[in-house]
Amino acid sequence: MRAKDQLKLAFRAMTDRKLRTTLTIIGIVIGPATIVSLVAATQGYSNASAAQFDKLGATTLFLSPSGRDFSFTSSNVPEISNLSGVASVVPYQELSGRITQGEATVSVEIIAVNLTLLYSVFPSLSLLNGTLPESTDLNGAVIGYSVAYPDLSGATNATVGQVLAVSDVGGGGSTITFTGGPGGSPSSSSTTTSKSFIVDGIYNSFGQGFTIDPDTTIFIPLSSGEVLLHSDTYSGVMVVATSVNAVTDVTAELTSLFGEDVRTTTVSSILSSIQSVTSSTGTLLASIGSISVLVAFIAIMTTEFTSVMERTKEIGILKALGANARTIMLNFISESLVVGFLGGVIGAGIGAGLSFFIIGYLQGDSSLSSLTKGLTGGTPTGAAAHSAGGAGGSFVSSTPSSTASTVAITPALTPELILLAIGLATVVGVLAGILPAWRASRLTPVEALRAS
Repeated sequence: MRAKDQLKLAFRAMTDRKLRTTLTIIGIVIGPATIVSLVAATQGYSNASAAQFDKLGATTLFLSPSGRDFSFTSSNVPEISNLSGVASVVPYQELSGRITQGEATVSVEIIAVNLTLLYSVFPSLSLLNGTLPESTDLNGAVIGYSVAYPDLSGATNATVGQVLAVSDVGGGGSTITFTGGPGGSPSSSSTTTSKSFIVDGIYNSFGQGFTIDPDTTIFIPLSSGEVLLHSDTYSGVMVVATSVNAVTDVTAELTSLFGEDVRTTTVSSILSSIQSVTSSTGTLLASIGSISVLVAFIAIMTTEFTSVMERTKEIGILKALGANARTIMLNFISESLVVGFLGGVIGAGIGAGLSFFIIGYLQGDSSLSSLTKGLTGGTPTGAAAHSAGGAGGSFVSSTPSSTASTVAITPALTPELILLAIGLATVVGVLAGILPAWRASRLTPVEALRAS
């Protein structure tokens, strides 16, 4: 009997027992759906993390004081610069602030840094509008994309030349109020000391940052930060190595230079940690999906054994008409194959849809910065850092949830994953049908007709 005829008989047998076939397919669907949705979501998160950290560059190292007894100063910059394998050293000061945008008041960070060297740390960072203020400019600032274009009710977009009024610079409870346009007078409901900045430039959208989130930050020249904080100590130092291969040696040299006073973290180590976590999670989730596949295997086998018992008379008649054992066996295996294939296709489709739902749910609950904070133990943040004169700056920036930019994550729905899910369900269907099919093929016409 030709394969086409075998499939026709399989479909006919399935349509004669619609309810049982439907329930069996549903049992199979769970496995492929679980595997596709969980693996695609996990791998998508891993891919998004890798893409985001690639923006920082695999040669970047972040230094922060490990306690309040140590502070970075200008004398440390040449010490680090003279180490072999170091391309650039970028110290920064971190200040806190709050921004009033429309009907909401949200927290932002103000980072004082050499704005020209900032590009060595964030290679893909670029200006959307305006220019960088001079290094000696105490009034100029460059703002992040989310600060300039807030997605908040009643908020207006910022423009180059606009004035920012910052209250209580360097401490908690500060308020920043955007004025009506270039040259407009600043307004603020706060009665605390304020400092006015001119928006010289606006950065393009960058995405989730690591220690610094460019989209939700106000950047000012380092000299301006020193004046505002009345201190020449730094919250942290960003170091760029000459190559990826030099990162390990630079890390060792920094440890030798500062000992336990400084915590050194590399972009590559954080990325490796994230990928290790997601890989382990993906393996665990795939194992859970495999258990569902095992359940489907048992369900198909049970269904086929039941089908053999119900169709004993049919088998006897077919054998009496000349059908051989091979034909009978292929009939039942074909049914199992079709059931497994349909379950795999439907399950892969449902799993693809579920992966988007899982990603959407997780993105609404967390961001990449929260994971990196958990991996690095990045504390303290905000005003607590500034109470120490900038010496105890936060390792992971405390950006507000209302303006924080999250990583755009897309499920990794590759053809290989879809085909794997469908193929696995099909193979399981065939394997589950072999034993019942073999039993059916061993029946003799006399035994089959007598049993019926």
